[in-house]
Amino acid sequence: MQNFWQIIQRKLELPAELVSKEPKLTFFPKQKRIVIENPGRILVYEYQRIVLEMSTAKIIITGKRLQLNALLPDMLEIYGDLRQVEVADNG
Repeated sequence: MQNFWQIIQRKLELPAELVSKEPKLTFFPKQKRIVIENPGRILVYEYQRIVLEMSTAKIIITGKRLQLNALLPDMLEIYGDLRQVEVADNG
């Protein structure tokens, strides 16, 4: 049986990343930045690599001169010469 919030989510057609706290990644190539909503933990923060741990996967961001522009409980912004974004299994 579905609970009340699942029914509301389905009726209002709310995106899963808003309701279940799943990460949402937005890439702005001309601005050289990535915005991640609902980020997990930061496992690695280096000049050329940032690794974030989510509930089911890891997000690995590589590049040059990577830096955190904003670090909030529900949003993370990464700026720099972005080369690759990889999603790896959390196993």
